[in-house]
Amino acid sequence: MPRRRTRTTATATALALVALMGGSAVADAKPARVKGDRILDGSRQELKVRGVVWGEGRFAPTQPGQALPPVSIAGAPRAFRQIQRIGGNVVRVNVSSLANTPEHRRALLRLQRLARSRGLVLLVANVAVGEQDQTPWLRELASWFKGKDNVWYLPDVDPDCGIHLTGVACGDTEAWIWSQQRHLRALRDAGVRTPIVVNLPDGSRSVSINWIAAMRDRNVVYAVHPPSDGRTRFTAASGAQLQASLRDATRSVPVIFDNVARVQTVVDVRRWTSGQGVTRMERSVRTSRDTMRWSSGVLNWLIGWTVLDGGDGAIVSGMGTDTRNSMSAGAKRLTGWGKVAASSYFAVGFRAAAGRDPGSGFPGGFEVGDRGPAVRAMQQHLSRLGYLSPRFVNGQYGAMTWHAVNAFQGTLRRERDGTVGARTFARMLRADRPVARFPDEGPHIEVDLANQVALLVNGRGKVERAIQVSTGATGNTPPGRFSVTRMERMSWSKPFKSWLPYAVYFNQGIALHEYADVPDYPASHGCVRLPFGDAPVVWEFATVGMPVLVYR
Repeated sequence: MPRRRTRTTATATALALVALMGGSAVADAKPARVKGDRILDGSRQELKVRGVVWGEGRFAPTQPGQALPPVSIAGAPRAFRQIQRIGGNVVRVNVSSLANTPEHRRALLRLQRLARSRGLVLLVANVAVGEQDQTPWLRELASWFKGKDNVWYLPDVDPDCGIHLTGVACGDTEAWIWSQQRHLRALRDAGVRTPIVVNLPDGSRSVSINWIAAMRDRNVVYAVHPPSDGRTRFTAASGAQLQASLRDATRSVPVIFDNVARVQTVVDVRRWTSGQGVTRMERSVRTSRDTMRWSSGVLNWLIGWTVLDGGDGAIVSGMGTDTRNSMSAGAKRLTGWGKVAASSYFAVGFRAAAGRDPGSGFPGGFEVGDRGPAVRAMQQHLSRLGYLSPRFVNGQYGAMTWHAVNAFQGTLRRERDGTVGARTFARMLRADRPVARFPDEGPHIEVDLANQVALLVNGRGKVERAIQVSTGATGNTPPGRFSVTRMERMSWSKPFKSWLPYAVYFNQGIALHEYADVPDYPASHGCVRLPFGDAPVVWEFATVGMPVLVYR
């Protein structure tokens, strides 16, 4: 049974993870900087980006030829507070040269102060609205924030010409290197000493970074943004492909995902060679239908990539916009997409950065007694993988969730403690259902003595349920091949003078049965103890004569 620790503070939920993050997220004394393959904050602690795009359309037009509306950032204080509360640490604000006015300058400086008060980085992302050289505007923009160490720069939101230049000839790789070098030099000459984010070209379809040697600036974070290209499901193969292409890059430079959105775009590219032998390209962009499933799959993959594989984070679109990408549905509310991002990527990312994996004093993860939408999201993943019955997906971390977590940890051969920290949750999000050891046996039950897990395997060799068990304390649950000999709804044990509910006997007097105490270690007299909520499931699954395979 769960052994609950005494706690004086409640676990943060998906919508209120952080009460105060300022000191740990951004430090004013020194700017953040890149060191090798890591981003370090002002206190020289590793920083994983948990960003939100905010304010689209305020400082850069969203459509070609569109004028900027009157300056208004009235919603910024509430939005920045909400971004902080869901565990964010970076706010990306798109800016264009159309915002080169005193009114826009004052508004942006106010955003910088708001971000600093919330411990947030303000990432100023330049959107090119014409074919003119962007370096004079970047120098002007940098002069507005001179000495402001919580301001980072993204000099080119879309190196593939962008929405405002769609359909014209775009630069090849050499042109991209040349333009990014100019942008970096312009910002550094203007006194910028904070990290600069460089977006890769061609929609980051080739996300492996082959050009880092060309960027002489070492205080650079590389951003990728591979599109869905119309696909509606992010598969394991998609994740494996991304991981393979990013592996070498993440070992040498910081890499983040930029603009992860609910709505994806399909980009059609036509390459051609000019008379001078220079390869150019033209592209057209169209918005795909709602790809929520693809995007939520990307977020789940990003958790594992960031927490487990050395990735440096992601920026999610968007907060406070009028597009279908919007995470915000009004004051203090998040849309369905916003809740997906808050309860998955931001929640787990914050716990990982805070070092709040299981252990003593564990206020930032999930354990017995916690409740809320983030707990429900975690339970849904356990149910999807077969560890938790759907009827226990209720947003309350009770005994059955504790047993399910132990079964999951046991299947992974991880330390079993029934608590869900960032690493456990990251593995949960990228996991598949457990695999039967004997898939060709037809319907059967497997009991894994080493990991204290029972598997209910159907006739197709697929695991329907994985259940935490507790077997013989002295190793007296013998391994071997057995079969169900009898089943008793309420069986009386003469040797131990106790009732055994839902008893499924498979080896003389040894049975799988319900028991009040099913700890995360072998503790029985030889039977296989089952949690109260799972014993009826085993009873309904079993039949007399069904194989029971017990192994170490």
